[in-house]
Amino acid sequence: MWADYDREGLPGILRWAAEDAQWRPHSAEGRTFARTADYREQLEAASAEGVRVESVRLGIWSHDDIVAVRGRLRVRRGGVIDDSRMYWVHRVREGKVCWTASSPDLPGLLAEAGLDRALVDEAFAAMHGTPEAR
Repeated sequence: MWADYDREGLPGILRWAAEDAQWRPHSAEGRTFARTADYREQLEAASAEGVRVESVRLGIWSHDDIVAVRGRLRVRRGGVIDDSRMYWVHRVREGKVCWTASSPDLPGLLAEAGLDRALVDEAFAAMHGTPEAR
């Protein structure tokens, strides 16, 4: 999925999503999308308005049906650039993303995805390459 993102940007990720996937992207400023088609429509509208979203993946961790990614998010709106640390958490069902949210708050995202908070340290260590992950 992320390799497709590297080649095609956000539209590349949508190919990996279930039609009924739920999306809560940080770049949408609090909006939540109940279906992939709704999110695709938002991406197309934002692109038409000149908004550009770029992400860089720096670390990854998975547990059962959850995949967490650490990286940076750069959103360009006109002459304004917002560059921030970001985490993405995906839930996967039958090989398709069924839920995605992003935020600078890893513990909050993992809790929202239904993961036991006891695994936050493991996820953080794995994505940041700390000695605990080795």
